Amino acid sequence: MKKILSTIIVIALSITATQAQNMHRKLQRKHQMAQQQLNLSEDQKKKYKALNEDFRKNRLNLRKQDDITVKEWKNRMADLHKKHHTDMQSVLTQEQKGRIEKMKTERKQLAEIDAKARMEKMKALRENKSMDMEKKRGEMKMMMEKRKETMKSILTDEQRKKMEEMRMHYKHKPGKLS
Repeated sequence: MKKILSTIIVIALSITATQAQNMHRKLQRKHQMAQQQLNLSEDQKKKYKALNEDFRKNRLNLRKQDDITVKEWKNRMADLHKKHHTDMQSVLTQEQKGRIEKMKTERKQLAEIDAKARMEKMKALRENKSMDMEKKRGEMKMMMEKRKETMKSILTDEQRKKMEEMRMHYKHKPGKLS
């Protein structure tokens, strides 16, 4: 029994490590693409790297502190993120900042288009008279699982935890039936 349990734990840990590596690679590619689109100079790249290293060190030091409250930790982490964002923005030129804003609006538009397409698929599936309810449920469940996996690959661990907290809060609201 212990061997089976330890084997399961090892498999789970290896899967988690692989997923973390994949997430890290995706994030690196995303940053590389953004740097290419922004056409950063070598000096800017060096400054970005130094700022990121400093940010990582500060974040790790903050995580090591166990003598502070959770609220204080969250506030300090938020301040650290704000400072990092401000420092990163100070490295960019006005033209590069404009490109970032343009990229953000494009991503937002693509997300809206994706959401509309998803809703249309759900509506078409719901109105499909040739399928019985069991098949419709299965299709909807597959679509929802696919969306869930996509969200997992996009969000950071912190964002996923926040989303789960929000879901749990919504499930336990007074007057909600479930």
